[in-house]
Amino acid sequence: MVNHIRRSGFFGQNWPFKLYLMQQTISENFLYFYDKLKNNNLKDTLDISCNNIYTSNVKILLIWKNPQVTKAFNLLVGTSEAIRLLSININKRNKKWNEWLSGLIDGDGCFLLSKKGYASLEITMDIRDEHALQIIKNVYGGSIKLRSGANALRYRLHHKSGLFILINDVNGYIRNSNRLLQLSKICDKYKLNLIYPDKLTYDSAWFSGFFDSDGTVTINKTNTQLSISISQKTSELLQPLTELYGGYIYIDRGSSKSFKWYVTKREDILKLVDYFKLNTAKSLKKNRLHLIPKFYELKDIKAHKALEESYLKKSWQYFFNKWLKYE
Repeated sequence: MVNHIRRSGFFGQNWPFKLYLMQQTISENFLYFYDKLKNNNLKDTLDISCNNIYTSNVKILLIWKNPQVTKAFNLLVGTSEAIRLLSININKRNKKWNEWLSGLIDGDGCFLLSKKGYASLEITMDIRDEHALQIIKNVYGGSIKLRSGANALRYRLHHKSGLFILINDVNGYIRNSNRLLQLSKICDKYKLNLIYPDKLTYDSAWFSGFFDSDGTVTINKTNTQLSISISQKTSELLQPLTELYGGYIYIDRGSSKSFKWYVTKREDILKLVDYFKLNTAKSLKKNRLHLIPKFYELKDIKAHKALEESYLKKSWQYFFNKWLKYE
């Protein structure tokens, strides 16, 4: 998991070192590296990059060759905390990660503060999007559980150390006014400064997280028109999308009585495909995004209108069956 290490600072004379590292994620070569440092006046902080998500300055408090943990350093807060607490310097975490997570929380998340003063974060997603929630859990800790009576999963983070890191990551990127109000109460509790977001820009990964939460990609069976849309109870978060990504907003007067941002123009949709190449979606919806260029390729040669027994029609049916797989 560790793909880059840079030494900085000085160890000084006293061992054991200060440790804020993880268990069972450091290679034997890394342990050997520390064996070599043990008897030298070298450095006592490390700059470590993990999974291209963030880079962290790590202060070491080493419990050397702990017999309770094999091939590993001992973590002060418990060996099960793993790599997520590596980020002592939280300000260096990847900006696109922070934006994506904030967009997801704005759509499917909720900051909670109980009557007894316990703070937590919850994110609820479709059961097929477990992978996206596991990514978050691997960084901050927390738990994922199946919601009773629903085809959905709920991620919950309530331990203070992980929650502090997450708050510092998303603070300044949350845009949903309800979510900002929830976050402000937790910031007040912990005496943190709430940071309001700057104006949304085209390249921000926030939109990718927001799409992962409330977005859809569909093909109208009647007129074979492809569309990308996002639904919300208010138009607050949708208005900037029309300015940046095209499309329009309309009121769905059906049972949901929601606002919907809707894009159907081929040019706008293909631009969004390029956007998602740089700001990857992490939900199951990314599979339909990958199929969009093939859709236009087949539609251009009128495969959807071809004779039933033709190879063109079979190509379309093969594509559409694959499309339905990601319903």
